[in-house]
Order: sequence, then structure tokens, then C-alpha cells
Amino acid sequence: MMRGYDFFSELVDAGIVEDRDEVPRELAEETWRRIGNDVLAYMDEVHIGFRPPGRPIWAERKFGPANARR
Repeated sequence: MMRGYDFFSELVDAGIVEDRDEVPRELAEETWRRIGNDVLAYMDEVHIGFRPPGRPIWAERKFGPANARR
């Protein structure tokens, strides 16, 4: 099983949130809508010749397809 890293603790260091456990859902969804297709294309490129991660990835499960609008 492949596990990811959410980088939420880096949001504290950047001053975006004060608490690492304060999951910035709106920010995560907005970012997914903006760059999700690029993320998926990059993942496909990085995994050429290797087993890709299972789909749907976390953001797809939580927010739906990257190009979908609320």
C-alpha cells in the first residue's frame, strides 16, 4: 500500500494555518481544482515503468475530479 504525505505541517511554517490539525479543507479543494490535472499528469509521468499509485487518490476521493466545479 502506498502512503502519501499531506504537507499540512508545512502550512503552519508558512503561516497559512496556526494548527497542523486544522485541516484547511477549503484551501485544499481550491488548490485541487486549480492544479489537480497537473498533479495527475505528473504522477503518470513519474511512474512510467513502475506501478502507479492506486486511484482515486485522496483529493479525488474527497473533492471529485480535478476539473469538476462545485
